[in-house]
Amino acid sequence: MHLFKRGMIFVTFFGACIAMALLVASLGTKHWVNAKAKRVKNPMESDGKIHFGLFDGRKDLNVAYGWRTYEIDVIHLLKYEPEFLIYGFWLGTVVTICLGLLFSTFSAVFAAINTATTTSRCLTSVPGLYLWNFLALVSDIIAICCWIAQFYINIQYNVLSREDKDNEWTSENMAELGYSFWFVVGAAVATFVNIIIVFIANSEKEVETVIPVLEEKTNGAIMLY
Repeated sequence: MHLFKRGMIFVTFFGACIAMALLVASLGTKHWVNAKAKRVKNPMESDGKIHFGLFDGRKDLNVAYGWRTYEIDVIHLLKYEPEFLIYGFWLGTVVTICLGLLFSTFSAVFAAINTATTTSRCLTSVPGLYLWNFLALVSDIIAICCWIAQFYINIQYNVLSREDKDNEWTSENMAELGYSFWFVVGAAVATFVNIIIVFIANSEKEVETVIPVLEEKTNGAIMLY
């Protein structure tokens, strides 16, 4: 394999590692949603700050006499307060992030293999890198779409528990997508760049193969003379 091609493939190893790190960070951090909250009957004297990830988070509420902190258990709320989040979109987000992480791992491993040695097996060869990166990109995009749908259908109207709503708290139109979500967008971008790099590395092969053919024809002509 040409040195340039090996170098380009090795670059995709780092791209896949970046994607993996971002996806792991998105699963582990608690800022898929950031929101503020107010009490309907005394909005000027109340304030609330809420943030949570795919599994847990925190809310700080203040009703004129000091801040109180409460933990948010997303899994518990999904089970006992199904209106909190749409379960299908939440599950789709978690599953596709895990799939994206798996495929990015495959991409990194096989990029290292292709850099170290030449292999002819489809799934571990350079064309196989297209497959793993493409599957990772599709998984990331589905996760992004699931959470955007979750946000615009449900989250923007409420991020509070039933108890908070009964106490006249509201977060309507005060929520935004947090940095944990943008980690997934970053992973998708890194994977897309990987696909472009693999394409460039593969296109180099076409240039390389033309030269031996021309040399062979020239040598044949010389032999005839």
